Amino acid sequence: MSKEKTTQQLSKEEIAELKKRLANLQKETTDSTQSFLPFARMTPDGICQLDNDNFARCIEFGDINYFDKDIDEQSIVYSAYCELLSYFDSEIKFQLLYENHKSNKDYFIQNFDIPEQNDDFNEIRQEYSDMLKDKYLEGFKYIRKKRYICFKIASQDLKTARFKLNEIAEEVSSMLSKSLKADVKTLDGKEWLEALYETLNPYSTDPFIFDWKYCSKSGHSPKDFVAPPSVKFKKNEFMLSDCKGSVQYIELITDQISDNILADYLDNNDMISLSVQVTSIDTVDALKITKSALTDLEAKKIDNQQKALQSGYDPDIMSPDLLAFIDELKSSIDQLNSKEEKLYLVTILVRNFAKTQKQFTNQRDYIRRITQKNGGILFPLQYMQRQGLVATLPLCVNNVPISRTINTSSIAAFLPFKSNELMHGTNAVYYGINPATNNMILGDRTRLPNPNALVLGFPGSGKSFSVKREILDRFLKSTADIVICDPEGEYYPLVNTLGGQVIPINANSDRHINPLDIVYQVVDDDDDPISDKSNFILSMLELICGGQILSDAKSVIDQCVVRMYQDFLNNDPSPEKMPILSDLLERLRKAGPVVKQVADSLSMYVTGSQKVFNHRTNVDLSNRIVCFDIKKLGSQLKPLGMLIVQEFVWNKVSENREKKKSTYYYIDEFHLLLREAQTAKYSVEIWKRFRKWGGIPTGITQNVKDFLLSPEVENIFDNSAFVYMLNQAPGDRDILSQKFGISEKMQKYITNAKPGCGIIKFDSIMLPFCDRFPQDSKMYQLLTTKPTEAITTKKAEGGGIIAKETVTA
Repeated sequence: MSKEKTTQQLSKEEIAELKKRLANLQKETTDSTQSFLPFARMTPDGICQLDNDNFARCIEFGDINYFDKDIDEQSIVYSAYCELLSYFDSEIKFQLLYENHKSNKDYFIQNFDIPEQNDDFNEIRQEYSDMLKDKYLEGFKYIRKKRYICFKIASQDLKTARFKLNEIAEEVSSMLSKSLKADVKTLDGKEWLEALYETLNPYSTDPFIFDWKYCSKSGHSPKDFVAPPSVKFKKNEFMLSDCKGSVQYIELITDQISDNILADYLDNNDMISLSVQVTSIDTVDALKITKSALTDLEAKKIDNQQKALQSGYDPDIMSPDLLAFIDELKSSIDQLNSKEEKLYLVTILVRNFAKTQKQFTNQRDYIRRITQKNGGILFPLQYMQRQGLVATLPLCVNNVPISRTINTSSIAAFLPFKSNELMHGTNAVYYGINPATNNMILGDRTRLPNPNALVLGFPGSGKSFSVKREILDRFLKSTADIVICDPEGEYYPLVNTLGGQVIPINANSDRHINPLDIVYQVVDDDDDPISDKSNFILSMLELICGGQILSDAKSVIDQCVVRMYQDFLNNDPSPEKMPILSDLLERLRKAGPVVKQVADSLSMYVTGSQKVFNHRTNVDLSNRIVCFDIKKLGSQLKPLGMLIVQEFVWNKVSENREKKKSTYYYIDEFHLLLREAQTAKYSVEIWKRFRKWGGIPTGITQNVKDFLLSPEVENIFDNSAFVYMLNQAPGDRDILSQKFGISEKMQKYITNAKPGCGIIKFDSIMLPFCDRFPQDSKMYQLLTTKPTEAITTKKAEGGGIIAKETVTA
């Protein structure tokens, strides 16, 4: 949905285009295109006044995975959808509308253009942009699918109608989002007009342009902005601008309807839409109707038995269809009495648009075959095409005088769900192809309730490649800072090629990072940098001491830390005077016997063999991309090194917070941090607090079981709205399936999966993916971790790159 612009934001070109379209509309109208639109008023907040007594609202909702669910899970979805339909009582008329819309390829493909920047990487940007366009075109479909629920009530005034309609919209949206896990949008006035515009101008390449102030000042009605240039109705079809269309009535002659019926109509990627106009029958009236029908059938049964006796036949031999109808009506009465089912008056209409007569004929033949396949009969709406077109607009208006009674289960068979899609806008990251639909997966983690992520997979499943691909995307398409904790030395070629700062942390390195660095800036009342630093130092000292520190000692340590930083800040603070571990050790020594054991443990990291962290920072930490290579740290120092890297990230996030700049943080071999209580606790804090600070962390690991070591660590699962699951070992697969409710059908995507294939959990969306990244690109050589394909980087004495080469088998 496009954001509404004010009049001042509309460009001169847009205003000129509006005037031109409105002038052409007035000249070319052949059948008063505005007059057949059945609404009197549209308000900016999305209340549509249809006539003096009727008001409506419209909800758009997205797809969910259905056919990849197990039978039991499908039954749950089906029951939840039945419950949604049963919500509408006899005072609320509603419409289920499922539309296929033409996609504008050129409009969408421009989203993959990446603006050039003043750096050395525009060639890679162009290659990446071209790759994304190729991926889009590979899976490009002519059709976008739209799903609407429109509903209307009778009311004497707009104020009363608004209150009631908003209440209904809130409850319906809640059922769609919470019970069915679908994305939901209650349309405002402009969005609703745009939906009408797309339906009434099916082949137009012109974007919808509208502004409330301009509409009011120019004296035009909102109808003028959505109406087609021309419309002409004939006996069994109509001409809508430059295309043909028709509406037909579907009469279902069986109540055993497949839950695949809607997909049968709409999955041919053609301009076909289905509208189900529904009026709920009061339960008392429904019982009267059903009992009356049962009485008629029972009378017919008795009449047949009497005729059989008179003719000398066995009276118990009856028509199977008659007996089946009687049993069905008895069952319906039981269900109505128990409120499991409701009865409705329903008008089911199918509409098609086509540019040519051949295409139009093929569509009509296809619709006829699908209707017959699903136990139905098609009836053309002769001399009622105007009423038919109106009844298939997202307005909940039905003047077609044909309907039939149907129960809740039969309506619910028109289940509008098949498979999730994930395609966000220009800031989205490419995560692969959805094998169920062949569409790109484009997700923007910043849209999530929390953007925290986990990348999980068996060795060789493609974890590092997937993470590097996102790092490259963020570097090329955003201005965010990127920090990487690299325990295996895998990210060096990519970071160096992008001009980033690689910081090897080991005993022999001359590059250092000071764990006691502090960024002193208070952004809000909850922000106390010294207090946060004290918590980190306590965690670090617990890790150094190999266990918990007594509360008395913690209190003394906290006092030492506070005084140390207060002295630093009160005496002309500068990076050259920043405290280091030896300064902390000196204060602990003076603090007395309570912290003697802590001081003794710390001394090895100040004057002993592990003094790698007793230095002031001497590397460029202002670089957009910083990678800490801790591969050569010993097993004893590696957890400490990872903890110190995390503290650096806190500082970086603090710096960027006031700048409103995002900070992406990638932690490979994340399970190493979860094994120690101190580093695990610190990680949990990051997962809980980073969101409001602009930090976006990603944990990469093969050891899913480590997340279940304690309830505290399990919080990382619960606070990760994005989970990227590649091929899994059997035990880990069982854990993930139970945790996220992955069906047996969906589990096949993480069972013996090829590298780069798996399942994405994006908040409530769960969908399969497969990344077929082009191997003949420079990007692939940067991202791959296969020894036979990786780029090796030769360094000059000063640390610069003097050569790159691709190693091949």
